[in-house]
Amino acid sequence: MSYTRNYRERIAVHYSGSVSYSYPASQNGGSGRAHFSGTEYEEVDVHINVDTNPFDNSVENCNRNVNLLTGAVVATEAAQLVSIDKNSKKVASTIISGFFGYIRSEISQQVAELSQNIDAQLMHLKELAHSCLTKKKQMEGDFNRISNRYIKIFDDLNNELSNRIHELDKPTFVFKKETDAQSKRTSENDLVNTAAILSGECGDLHTKISTSIAKKRALDTLNQAKVFLWQQKKLNNTIQRCMLNENFDNQKFSPVCFIETNNEKNQIAKNLFTPTFLTALQESNKKSEIIEHFAEASNSWSAIPKEYNDNLNLYFNSELNKSYSSADQHAERVKEMIQKIANLGSMKVINFQKI
Repeated sequence: MSYTRNYRERIAVHYSGSVSYSYPASQNGGSGRAHFSGTEYEEVDVHINVDTNPFDNSVENCNRNVNLLTGAVVATEAAQLVSIDKNSKKVASTIISGFFGYIRSEISQQVAELSQNIDAQLMHLKELAHSCLTKKKQMEGDFNRISNRYIKIFDDLNNELSNRIHELDKPTFVFKKETDAQSKRTSENDLVNTAAILSGECGDLHTKISTSIAKKRALDTLNQAKVFLWQQKKLNNTIQRCMLNENFDNQKFSPVCFIETNNEKNQIAKNLFTPTFLTALQESNKKSEIIEHFAEASNSWSAIPKEYNDNLNLYFNSELNKSYSSADQHAERVKEMIQKIANLGSMKVINFQKI
């Protein structure tokens, strides 16, 4: 697209030179040379017209040719895809039909062979079944004949053994016979009611014994509960006697952290960190009072006594060993660096008190 650009600039032009002059004599005539110099400013306007129509026409022509080429490539690609798809379907159908034809012929041959084998095996099985039925009938007849003979032999043996045992233990059988007759007479006489009364009395006795045992266990349980309640009451009374019903003031100590930081603008920021369980120190006004107390000039800072410093070192080393107890090299390096940085001997406290 054609466009126009306008530029305006003020140009300074420096000039200098000299001219000769002469003047007629009035009293004293003469001549001389005069020098001059200066700067002149001139406004310059530049108008530039850029004609891009030939370039635009060539770009449009190139774009048209590219579009035609793109259309030809797309049409060629589409035709190629259609041809590939058509040929692939033709090849696939040929392969599939040939494969299934081959499989069908193979299956038909195998079915024919198996049918012949099955027919032969069925005829052989029928012959074997007929032979088995014949042998079964023969074995059943032999078994019945042999079993009948052996059953008669075993029955004769059982009868013979029974007679011999009866003869050997004849007094026992006689005693058993007389005992059975005696028990029959006992159940048929007037003493039958005695057995019923005895059974009832035994049942009542067992019931009373079971009730007595249950009462004994309940009484033992109540006695144990009584002893427990009595001991608990005694313990409460002892605790009440040991407690003092009075209030008095005492001191409680808790760690706090006061930090002063100096930023890049040489401004000092003060902050106080306290434990969360000290709710009274979580208020902003309380923190401000403590910060002002730390900032007072009358405070005397002193080093920690050696005894407390040694205890502090022991506690610090113990906590450090617990935190970095693994054998990892990185943890060992961190532990050594913390020990180097922690210079507990240089710490100072304010208003130190021995507890």
